[in-house]
Amino acid sequence: MFIKRLKDAFLLHVFILAIVSTPHALAQAEAEADKGTIIQTADRFKVDKAKALSLAGAIEQSLRANYDQNQRNYNQEILDLGWDDTKESFWFPQLQLTLQAGPQRIGRLKAGDESATSSTTLGYGRRPDGTLSFSMGDYTVFNWGKDYLAYLNNKETYRRTTRVFKESRRKLKHDIIIKYFELAYLVQVKEIYRRQLRHASFIYRFNREKVSIRKISKQEYYQARSEYLRAQNSYQQASNDLRVSEEEMAFLLTDEPGTRYLLKDKLDYQKIQIPMEDALKLSTINNPEVLESTKDVNNAKRSYRIQLRENLPLPKFTMNLGAYRHTFNTGTHTTRYDSGIDGNNIDIRASVNATWSITGVGGFFNQRTTERTLIDRQRSYNELTEARHKTQSDIQRAYYRLKTYEQQIRILEAASDTNNKTFDVVLENYLNRKTAYINFQDALLEAVAIDVNLSQLYYLHTRDKVLLAQEVGVDEFPGKSFEQLGVPKEPGQ
Repeated sequence: MFIKRLKDAFLLHVFILAIVSTPHALAQAEAEADKGTIIQTADRFKVDKAKALSLAGAIEQSLRANYDQNQRNYNQEILDLGWDDTKESFWFPQLQLTLQAGPQRIGRLKAGDESATSSTTLGYGRRPDGTLSFSMGDYTVFNWGKDYLAYLNNKETYRRTTRVFKESRRKLKHDIIIKYFELAYLVQVKEIYRRQLRHASFIYRFNREKVSIRKISKQEYYQARSEYLRAQNSYQQASNDLRVSEEEMAFLLTDEPGTRYLLKDKLDYQKIQIPMEDALKLSTINNPEVLESTKDVNNAKRSYRIQLRENLPLPKFTMNLGAYRHTFNTGTHTTRYDSGIDGNNIDIRASVNATWSITGVGGFFNQRTTERTLIDRQRSYNELTEARHKTQSDIQRAYYRLKTYEQQIRILEAASDTNNKTFDVVLENYLNRKTAYINFQDALLEAVAIDVNLSQLYYLHTRDKVLLAQEVGVDEFPGKSFEQLGVPKEPGQ
């Protein structure tokens, strides 16, 4: 029984081989492969919105048209208006011009009972009456610095918020630079995979002709076909990555969705020039997190000083600058100046308004309120120390990473040249049947991998250099500016 089953299995295997080796089966395999060719070339007939774009043009357009940047511009205007209110309310008396007029009868729709109460008795007639006044209000002469400390807190918050808007604008510029070179990197990767697909397609068609005349084995033919389909997949993935990145760029630039970009500039790789020690020094005065924490420390210190003075029965010195009032009504027009209960005298007055809790909110003599402001001050000091430490660590890690990229780039530049020359030799040997297919495949994959990795390192080095500038808190580093890293492409590139 076992021998019979073994014989049946052998006959079935021979039958399958006979079917596979028929011209019809080979033609079917070729048709399936041709479908792959259709996949490869289908996108050539699509028409998209194309736009030529330079690095300088991308930066200019983003700073002018980006949605978030426009929102920041509006917020800055609102912030400036609020600061004008705060500044004038502290330094100047509040001058107001007020008009108050009573109700007056404009016309009569229906006459009522003459015996009823007249409209003039009800307080409104055909002539207006009221008051026009120019008041200067109360003005604080001295308040033991409490109002001034609160004013300084508002001033520091305003200045820091204004700087945050500028930092966000700088970040947008840096994001555009990174996105532009990301596009350039993905375009280059797509071209590398296109070159791989071209070589794989050529060898596949070459082997298809050879297998039809039985010059090579079916194994070698199917290996070539598998490599060809894998190259197609890599190329399609690279195309998809590029389209996604273009959509992200279109949103940053407020271009229409679906816009394709023809990049005018290419990346000019430059090593980082600034020493790490200089970057660390600059970060102590420019890093956004350090500046934010410094603002919080200063405000917390002033808030604590205000609370200490609030606990003391310190008099507040004010004066009422009075008002000029012009009163008008039927047959009467009077104008006079007064400053409240003292007639027209302008006096400096002192008043004390202090409250100490015994129980309840605030604790005994506002002890918990004072402790809360003290804790806020200590917490802000701790946050400042943490921000400085984190900034120093982030900058050092970024700097080490950049130096590692530079070493890897130097190695891969030499490896790329060597591997491409190796591939040319192996390709020629394979076409002349002097080497096995596996050697051609290894040489092709190695050359492609090296070129992709090298392009990626160029991009990552530039990206991390720009991000390092953000971390330090500066627009540029010594040497070439980031905008100058984009140089015009040569014809044919």
